[in-house]
Amino acid sequence: MSDNKQTIDTYNKKAIEYIKSSPKFVDGKLKNWIDKNFAKLIPGKSKILELGSGSGKDADYIKSLGFDIELTDASKSFVEYLVRQGKNARLLNAITDEFGQIYDLIFANAVFLHFNKKELKIVLKKIFDSLNQNGLIAFSVKAGEGEEVTTRKLNAPRYFCYWSEPELKKVLTEIGFKEISIEITEDYRGKHKPDWLFVSAKK
Repeated sequence: MSDNKQTIDTYNKKAIEYIKSSPKFVDGKLKNWIDKNFAKLIPGKSKILELGSGSGKDADYIKSLGFDIELTDASKSFVEYLVRQGKNARLLNAITDEFGQIYDLIFANAVFLHFNKKELKIVLKKIFDSLNQNGLIAFSVKAGEGEEVTTRKLNAPRYFCYWSEPELKKVLTEIGFKEISIEITEDYRGKHKPDWLFVSAKK
């Protein structure tokens, strides 16, 4: 089993436990980052895709700003949870599946940290090809070096890959993204390091 499949398997088994132990609302630095990115779009007229919707918390906040957003996740358990909450959500593995449409913004908060460097490059290229001209990408990963499989928080294995600001800028530039912005912030959930990299760029 690949590291990514193992991580998805963990979320399939532990989705409710993960949701119960995670923040319920968007606030603080995460809220400010989302506000800044979505201020570039027109509410009600922009086509937005979220990869890794999880509990739907971020999508709920984005909808409160007046935007329609398509919810997806690679974990069947998360998708089933979202549907039970009355949300439209579909199963989508960003690594293996085609997105199927063209979007104005593709958003992924705390998702790409589960992809290794080769996988993330594949996904970023796929995103680039799935954006309108001048379309936007906004995502977050954890700052640091190396990679690990850990059972922290869920007592089951999840894969994490860490990135530096120069590494991300290089990859995004090579793919063709421009106006790249990377904000380094302390863990927005009020815990300890590793810090987060909040990334946005334009096609």
